[in-house]
Amino acid sequence: MKLMLSLVLLLFVTTTAFAEEELRAPPTLRDAAKAHFHNGLAFYRSEHETLVEMESLRSGRRHFPAKRTIYREGEIAAEMLVIFDGWAFRYKLLPGGRRQILSFLLPGDPICLPLLTVDRLPFSVQSLTSVTACGFERRCFADFVADHRQIAHQADVFCVNAQTSADERLIDLGRRSAYERVGRLILELVTRMEAKGIATGNPMFFPLGQTHIADALGLTSIHAGRVLRRFRRDGVLSLHRGRLDLFDRAALKRL
Repeated sequence: MKLMLSLVLLLFVTTTAFAEEELRAPPTLRDAAKAHFHNGLAFYRSEHETLVEMESLRSGRRHFPAKRTIYREGEIAAEMLVIFDGWAFRYKLLPGGRRQILSFLLPGDPICLPLLTVDRLPFSVQSLTSVTACGFERRCFADFVADHRQIAHQADVFCVNAQTSADERLIDLGRRSAYERVGRLILELVTRMEAKGIATGNPMFFPLGQTHIADALGLTSIHAGRVLRRFRRDGVLSLHRGRLDLFDRAALKRL
């Protein structure tokens, strides 16, 4: 368990520690990396030597177009991936083609974290937008993390927050109305974007469509669309073609 907790934070910091390469990257990637790096320091103030050692473990970058499968349920993966730029989501396919989205992944988030301790996972991962990810050979990286226990406490806090978010989603699905579910999901993602230094001024880039929202919250696409229109009529938010305007954040917090 300590290995898993420590790794979450190490991966988050490592994806943004490539200063020389960032200078050659497109502005969107470079700006995102800078923001993620400073945010990572809030959890773990790594020494320069440690960051250099972490960088040496990186096996390269991987690029995935939008709507591409990044990890398929049941596959054995040779490396760990961490999102450098773009959005993705974890999901489970059910009989008849039904899909349940488990969570959304933002820049700085690890993809398929448990692959460090198990060979196969019971879910898949798909790119929502085009995604650039940093790869690490998972066995070598697991050994590296095991030798750096000083970040365990900070990573514990990180994982407790993630578990709290998962608990809230379970309550959403079981006890909250569709209006509450949609509003809380949007607020959660905007809050995560802000914590990572991603721009959230109106209008902000927000690539979820009503189908993604529906599949994450146990709704039909038609119902999700009705809820979004109600939010627009209420003057709370407007989501259209990948752009979100958030007009009344306090209203979402009250849900």
